[in-house]
Formats: sequence, structure tokens, C-alpha cells
Amino acid sequence: MEVIVTNELEPLSTDLTKITTEIKTYQSIGGQAIFEIGRRLNWVKQNNLTHGEFGKWLSSIKLDQRSAEMFMKIDSQLSNSNTYSNLGYQALYLIATLPSEERDKPQKLDSGEIKRPDEMTVRELREVKKKLKQREQELADRDETIANQQAELEDNRKAQLEQKVITKTVTKEVPVKPNDYEEIKAKIAELKEQSAKDKENIEYYKRELKAAERINKNANSYDKLQEQELKRKKRQAEINGYNASLKINDWIPELQKLSQEDVDEMGEQAQKNLQKRLELLQRSIDRLSSMLGGRRIIEGEYQS
Repeated sequence: MEVIVTNELEPLSTDLTKITTEIKTYQSIGGQAIFEIGRRLNWVKQNNLTHGEFGKWLSSIKLDQRSAEMFMKIDSQLSNSNTYSNLGYQALYLIATLPSEERDKPQKLDSGEIKRPDEMTVRELREVKKKLKQREQELADRDETIANQQAELEDNRKAQLEQKVITKTVTKEVPVKPNDYEEIKAKIAELKEQSAKDKENIEYYKRELKAAERINKNANSYDKLQEQELKRKKRQAEINGYNASLKINDWIPELQKLSQEDVDEMGEQAQKNLQKRLELLQRSIDRLSSMLGGRRIIEGEYQS
């Protein structure tokens, strides 16, 4: 059976059986069919023609989730043109995941050759993608350095203004954000060491708390009872604080594992889920930072 592929996009059917037949046909001819398969996969998902069972439907047409996502990415990022008619889906996917401004730009390879992405092999495309990512990281590091310097200048300016109205202030040490992987690993090791000390403190405070509870049960004096209850509450607050610190220490290595490539490769739903949790986490961080920060020592008065 001969199938003619044109650049004109005709409306797709909402009949899942017809869509399935079309995809199987395009699977058998390859080439530009990659775009047509991706187009139909996006159509099925966007219109929920599988009624929430997209993965199950993919299995029924012998198409794995990874390949389906690659076809969909190719369709959404590249135009169905003769420029890409001779490329396989791996090369097309690598081009589709390049920055849009780099997809048609000639690139210099390690071999010294200069080629456009559509002229490259899969290996050469991976080489170019790696170089572009390194360059992007270098630019991001430079921007971060500039931002940190600007923030430091702004902090110094604010500190000078505050000295005019505040006689004495508490000096707070601002932690330096790691700039590379090795510094991050060193910081995590330091946090783990602190975690061990935190655990010892928690056990100590638990013993103190139990002792305070026993005194409460045997106390005859109302004043003494009140005093011990306040002590118990303070100990419990200490335990809660250290427990929160330990859990944060556990999260840090997990967050550091995620790279830009991980984020690029994960599905849309996974990205949305992660973004939602990060927003909730940021709100919690802002709330706690607000409660922990802003304490001052003013002449003649001390606040711990």
C-alpha cells in the first residue's frame, strides 16, 4: 500500500480505531512517518481519546512510553519538512531537544568539520548537545556569580543604612552557595556530620523530657508543676527543631541528584508534580525563615 505524505495537515479523526490503524501504517514506512505518528499521539493525548488509559493503549499498538514521548516531542518541536526526511527518530529527537536557535545553525565538531544538525550523525548530535549544555552551564554560573556580587553589594548598602538607626546588630554569617559538584559534596558531608551530633542532642533532650514528666507527676507545688511543664515544652520544641533539621539533611542529597537532563527527560506530569512540591516547600521555607530571621540586639537589651 502506497502512502503519500504531504505538508498539508488534514483534520484528524476522533475515532481511536482509525487513529490506531493510521499509526500502524506509518510505523511500517518510517521516514517522515515519524512526524505523522507523533502528531497522532499528541492528538490522542490532548483529546483524551483513550479515556485516561494512554499507556495501556500504547501497549496495545506495541509502542513503548519512551518512544511515544520521543515521537511527540519531535512533532511538537520540529516542522514536518523535507529537511528531515532522511533522518531516524533518534537523530530527530536530539535535534528537537536542542535550543530552538541552534537547530539550523552550523556547528563545529571535535573533528574540525562544520555541519548543520540535519547533516550530523547521532554521535555528532550528542557531541554538539553536550557542548551546548556545558556552554549554557558556564553562562549560568557567570550569571549566578554576578547576581551574588550584586546581592552582596545590596546587603552592604542596607547594612550601612541600618547602622544609622541601630546601635548594635547581630552579625549573621551568610552561607556560601556551592559553585560546583565537589563543593556540594563537601557540604553534604558536613551536614551528615552535623546530623550525627543532632541525633545525640535529640536523645539527650528525650531523656530530659522524660525526667521532667516524672517530676510533673510527683510535684505537689503548683508553681513547681508549672515550672516543669514549661521546661517540658521547651525540650519538646528542641526535639521538633532537630527532627526537622535531620529531615532537611535527608532531602538535600536527593535534590542534588537531579540534573538539567533529568528534568528535560522526565514526563510533563512528573515535571508538574515536582514543581508543585517545590512551590509548597518554598512557602514553608519562607515562613520558617521569617520566624527565624530579623532578631536584633539593641543597646541595653538582649534577645537570644
